[in-house]
Amino acid sequence: MMMQFVCQLLGHLLIICIAAFDLLQQLWLRLHALASRSYDFWQCDQRAFLDSALRGLEKLPKHLVLVVGPDDCYVDVAMLKRIFSYAQIVGIPYLSVYDTRTQGNGYVDLSLFCQLDEKSKRCYQWPSSSQAKEQKVIQNGHKMNQNGTSNGYASNGAHEKQLQVYQISRADGHALIADVCRELYESRKSVQVQAMLEERQKLTNGINGMLNKRLGYAVPEPELGIVFSRQTCTYGLLPWHVRFTEFHTHRSGSYFDAKSFAQVLYKYARCEQRWGK
Repeated sequence: MMMQFVCQLLGHLLIICIAAFDLLQQLWLRLHALASRSYDFWQCDQRAFLDSALRGLEKLPKHLVLVVGPDDCYVDVAMLKRIFSYAQIVGIPYLSVYDTRTQGNGYVDLSLFCQLDEKSKRCYQWPSSSQAKEQKVIQNGHKMNQNGTSNGYASNGAHEKQLQVYQISRADGHALIADVCRELYESRKSVQVQAMLEERQKLTNGINGMLNKRLGYAVPEPELGIVFSRQTCTYGLLPWHVRFTEFHTHRSGSYFDAKSFAQVLYKYARCEQRWGK
C-alpha cells in the first residue's frame, strides 16, 4: 500500500516537472522571439541579408511547401506574409501551404490576403495586382524614399514576380487517391483504363494526370518542405508528390525570421539526392 502511494506521488511529481519544463521553455521562446523581432526591426535589412545569403547557395527549390501542424498556434497571417516575402526575394516561384488546423483554431485562409487566380480556383497570386503595382511597397515596413533607397540600401527598381501560392487541404491527400482509384475501378472495362493497365508507367502517368486535374493545378513536385510543429510529420501531405521532398522541422513557438529561412535554404543546398546510388 505504501509502495503504491509512493509510486503515485512520484508520478504526479514527474508530470509537474514536465509541465514546468514545458512552461519555462515556452517562456524562453517568447523572450527570444521578442529579442529577435526587436533586432530584425531596428538593425537588419532582410532584403540585403537574403540577397547576400543567396550568393552562397548552389541551388534553390522551385516549389516550397509549408506544413502547419495541428498543435501549432503561432503561424498566422503575418508570419505567412513574411515567409512569402522571403520566398519572393530569393526567387522561389511556387509555394504551397498545408494548414492542418481547423477553422477557429488558427487555420489561415489564403483568400484573406492573396488574390485568387482567374484560371484556377486553387491558385493564388501574392501580392495582389493592386499591391504589386504600388511603387512605394518596400521591405521591413518602411516607405521607400523618393531617391529609390530603403533602409540605407539602394533599390535597383526591379520588382519581383508575383508568387504562385496554393492552398492544400486534407481532402487532397489519401482521400483523393482513394477517390481516383474508385473511379478507375468503376470504369475498369473502358478502352482507356485497359490501355493504362497494359504498362505500369502508363498507369502511373494516368493516375498522376487524374490527381493533378482534380487538384486544379500542375506544378513541379516540392523539393523543400518546412514543417511547423513539435514533431516531424507530413500529416498526409500529397503522398504522391513528396517522394523526394526534403523536410525540415521548425519547432512550434520558435521565432522564424530571415535568418531561419536562410538556414533552411543552406541545408537544402548542401543536400544531394543519391537516387539509390
